[in-house]
Amino acid sequence: MITVGVDARYGFRAQRRGIGVYVHHLLEAVAALNPPDVRVVAYVDAAADPVLVARAEASGLEVVRLGARPFAAWEQVAWPLAARYRGVDLLHATANVGPLLPPAPLVLTLHDVIEWHRGRDFPGRLSLRHRLSRLYRMNAIRANVRRAAAVLTVSRHAAADITATLGLPPGRVQVVPPGFALRPVTPDPAVLAEEGLVPGGYAFAFGALDPRKNVDLLLRVWAEDPPPIPLVLVGFEPEALPAVRRRVADRPAVRVRGFESDARVRALLEHAAVFLYPSYYEGFGLPVLEAMAAGVPVILTRGTSAEEVAQGAAVALPPDDVAAWRAAVRRLVADSAHGAALRARGRAVAASYNWSKTAAAILSVWRAAARRRG
Repeated sequence: MITVGVDARYGFRAQRRGIGVYVHHLLEAVAALNPPDVRVVAYVDAAADPVLVARAEASGLEVVRLGARPFAAWEQVAWPLAARYRGVDLLHATANVGPLLPPAPLVLTLHDVIEWHRGRDFPGRLSLRHRLSRLYRMNAIRANVRRAAAVLTVSRHAAADITATLGLPPGRVQVVPPGFALRPVTPDPAVLAEEGLVPGGYAFAFGALDPRKNVDLLLRVWAEDPPPIPLVLVGFEPEALPAVRRRVADRPAVRVRGFESDARVRALLEHAAVFLYPSYYEGFGLPVLEAMAAGVPVILTRGTSAEEVAQGAAVALPPDDVAAWRAAVRRLVADSAHGAALRARGRAVAASYNWSKTAAAILSVWRAAARRRG
């Protein structure tokens, strides 16, 4: 029996994005396969949602809650000490950084090397706290990729970038794409009425303070001679909302909202005429698959992992070409056949991503890495 200690912090958040979605579904998929030779211990932190913890424990998953703060203390002290005490055979660091002195072989999932690009390949102003955090992560990642029993990532684009950025030998980084499953959420259409929206009559995108998300491009698209439909931006952090709302105060076609429930986000997504994903850089791009599975055409950034994920079923454009993005939105509004073709291809692409296949591949990596201990 192999006991695997998994960094499950982000998978147990009440609000999950990116890595949190990855971890949550990976644990569910491994449990569904019910491997007779593998036992998973999920390590979480003080921010874990008690409801999710109780649900996981009721299903038979062992969950260990560690209260250490900040995250570096959790990753470098609390987690490895608890894993040593538990006697795990393998650690899986799912969120880019693992212990520098792991008590067992380490599998590292490195989703991206964004910190090497921030401020160089896309805009980015960092607070002192972020600069210190960035310094820690970059040094820890360099050490982890040298010592880990296996280094995984989620796309070929990410693997090539990681290999080139960190100077790794070819083949050092294994690509195990995540699966995809549209979360079982009952949409709450009340949010459409609140904003005066009609189904199929607006563009939808996620807002964020991080310049990497390139929300500024969308604000420029809807600045002068905007497309004939409103833009709805959801998910801005509370500290970002006032400034964004001031910026668009004279643009009634731009609707800006903060964090919303999954039910309200689902309603806004599935009734949109188009989903816009202008991010400069992503390790994967799960929101693209969410939109495709919901039957919504997607416009995204050319030359990114999101373009790889879409497999030709989305419109891909340069990240700074305002005119091209505006024209692409206009075409989707005017050309129903174009939109229908993107919807059909997108649904097929989303259906091709399978969590069971991902879990089986991860289990193979775990078994091979655990053998190194023996």
